[in-house]
Amino acid sequence: MMTAKHAGTRALANVRLEWLQSLRDTLSEYHSILMSWEDDEPAKTDADYRRLSYLGTQLDLLLNQRKKYQQALWQVSDDILKMETRDERQAQDERLVIAAREVLDFHWRKIKAEIVGGAALQEPPYERPPQSADAGR
Repeated sequence: MMTAKHAGTRALANVRLEWLQSLRDTLSEYHSILMSWEDDEPAKTDADYRRLSYLGTQLDLLLNQRKKYQQALWQVSDDILKMETRDERQAQDERLVIAAREVLDFHWRKIKAEIVGGAALQEPPYERPPQSADAGR
């Protein structure tokens, strides 16, 4: 029985590692495009926009917005996408990297805990910030 449980834990760890690798690769390419595009760059083609859209969709599907760290990463990546200038996007670079490291680190610790038989780590749920009295203005 212990062997079956151990095999299941290893299989789950492999699935989680594949998810981490996919998230890291997708985010790296998305980040690279957003941080390197010049403002009004004539080389931006429809293919470039489609690739960025594809990567954004990948992030939407990879990240669970009901989880605190993943929602924070999704939010910063979406915020950067909406920015008009390269300088604005690059100013948010550190924020994106910090959010990504938080997700990757948490899930790496979760995988390690599961492999050694420790208590499973639970990512905190996302809690919406309270609306301010000025929000509707």
